[in-house]
Formats: sequence, structure tokens, C-alpha cells
Amino acid sequence: MKFQYVITMISAAIILSGVTSCKTNEANYRAAYEAAKQKQEEDSGISGTIYERIRQESINSRLIVDGDSIPMSTVNVRLSANCQPETPLAQYGIAVAQFKQLFNAKAMMNRLRENGYPGAAIVENAEPLYYVIAASAADADSIPELYNKVLNDKKIVTKSPFPWVLKPSHFPYWK
Repeated sequence: MKFQYVITMISAAIILSGVTSCKTNEANYRAAYEAAKQKQEEDSGISGTIYERIRQESINSRLIVDGDSIPMSTVNVRLSANCQPETPLAQYGIAVAQFKQLFNAKAMMNRLRENGYPGAAIVENAEPLYYVIAASAADADSIPELYNKVLNDKKIVTKSPFPWVLKPSHFPYWK
């Protein structure tokens, strides 16, 4: 009986010492944070993935029309299903937001339509990221007027770097 008691006590001591040594502490968190930070610096983000290639394909530039310089990005996008505008999308679109969730993009598109933007639509890239287009124009000469209208419209709340001109890398969007 004493032998079983000694074995039980030794087993309990071993188990308790193992449990207490697995507790997290600030030093463990700090070490994990430093290791993750080092790995991120080495990898420099998500390089080598399809998402990095998609982002690299996006060409950021400026559209210059009659001395106006407007931010523009050329992106490989397609028109999202069930998000067609009331009027056909033209080659240059004024992007007002980007979302990871289609639900959020649709909500903003519907708000735009309710506030007088019947050409509001959603386009998406392969990631997918959903871009909300407030209005579009067939030629670059019409863009400054549309851009300033969207920029100065108090009903449209945008976050930096929006709004900007989205030019699809291929047109029409649905091909």
C-alpha cells in the first residue's frame, strides 16, 4: 500500500511540474512576437503568393486631363455577378471603396444608387477584392467632372486612398 502511495505521489508531482512549466508568460509571448516579426521581415509580406502577383499587376499612375492630375489604377477586374449597373459601365470608373466581403460592397452600391448614381456597380479581381464604382465614363476627358462630383459629394463617405480612377486592364469588363 505504501508503494502505491509513493508511486501516486511521484506521478502527481511529475504531472504538476509538467503543467506548471507549460504556462505562458510574457517572455514566451515576446519570443513568439520577435520570431513572427523576423519572419515577416524576411518574407516581406506575402510575396510569392498569387495575391502578391495580383497586386503587382495593378499599375498605379495618374490620369492627367487638361492639367488635372487624378489618381488612377489599372486593375485586372471583371464585373461581379448580379451587380450590373442600370447603365452600362464605360472604360474609366470612379472607384469609391474596396471590400473583401461582397455583402458590404453591395450595401455601398445600393446606397450610391439611392443617392443618384444609377451607374454604380461592383467589379472584382481574382483575390477577390470588390471595388465599388460610383460612375463611369467612356473617355478620359469626362473623368475630372465625375471625379470632382464624387469627391465633393457629402453623401459619399470614402477613406483614403479613395476615390480614384479604376481602369480595367481589359475592356469590356465581362470578357
